Amino acid sequence: MNRTLIIVKPHAVERGLVGTFLERFEKMRLNLEAVKVLRESAEFWTRFYPSHDEWCKNVGSKTLENCSRFGISVKEHLGTDEAEAIGRLVKGWLVDHMTSGPSVAAIISGNEATTKVRLACGSTLPNMAAPGTIRFDYSTDSPILANLEKRPVYNLIHASDPSETREGVSAAEYEIGMVFGA
Repeated sequence: MNRTLIIVKPHAVERGLVGTFLERFEKMRLNLEAVKVLRESAEFWTRFYPSHDEWCKNVGSKTLENCSRFGISVKEHLGTDEAEAIGRLVKGWLVDHMTSGPSVAAIISGNEATTKVRLACGSTLPNMAAPGTIRFDYSTDSPILANLEKRPVYNLIHASDPSETREGVSAAEYEIGMVFGA
């Protein structure tokens, strides 16, 4: 048994998708331990999402790859073609988005909860998500559109990454501690 954190992002809350997403996890026989509406500051979200160079480079590299696939000049649209700098831009857009309205966080627990929740959510890029996943079924966004509009990809939901650690604990436990203090 393990625990993970999901956060239904402001654009999904606005669309009324919170119950739909929570019901999906309950139908997977996962347990809903706690739910909380979040209206947090930019400072909170800046701490919540990683800022280290590796994370920024990874995010920026994905942006570069996607733009290259579609023949879009990243430097022309974003002012740089350096992966780390692009990752920092994207993080800034994400922080701005997360402060734009309420989001809803939930602790989900159960056998292999962290892995199952990530699989149910699908790829963080909705245009690459598998059919039947939350991001495939409910989002039509793409990184190209997001980059052209200088905003994060509207991928509806955050789910803790089972392969990531933060400050010596799993990303899920770190994030649960930040959001719920537990």
